Amino acid sequence: MLHGRGSPFGGGRPWVSIYTGRCLIDLGEPGPAHREITEGVGLLPVSRDRTRAVSSGHEAENLAQQGEIDHGAAVALRAFGPARRLGATRCIRQITVLSSTFRPHHRTSGVDALLDAVDFAR
Repeated sequence: MLHGRGSPFGGGRPWVSIYTGRCLIDLGEPGPAHREITEGVGLLPVSRDRTRAVSSGHEAENLAQQGEIDHGAAVALRAFGPARRLGATRCIRQITVLSSTFRPHHRTSGVDALLDAVDFAR
């Protein structure tokens, strides 16, 4: 059994999708990876907002590496707010470091909003 109670994935389909997406990123398959991560993150209960933020931060990082700057910035910004609210320091640090990747693209849609949020939080 790959998911469900007693699973190494800790609770079902969301985890399977998130971990499948992370593996697909490592295998150089960003399209299917992002679909899996988005599905998994969308299935997480509200009580897992920290996990949602961290997973979205990883997704944003990969999107930026793939050159999908506007999409990556949107995902990073969507993760940054809850991360700050929850005090998810690892995710905050991840997105703060990642913001340097976005700075050269400050004119790209959505990037300024991300940079403003990160700069405001410092």
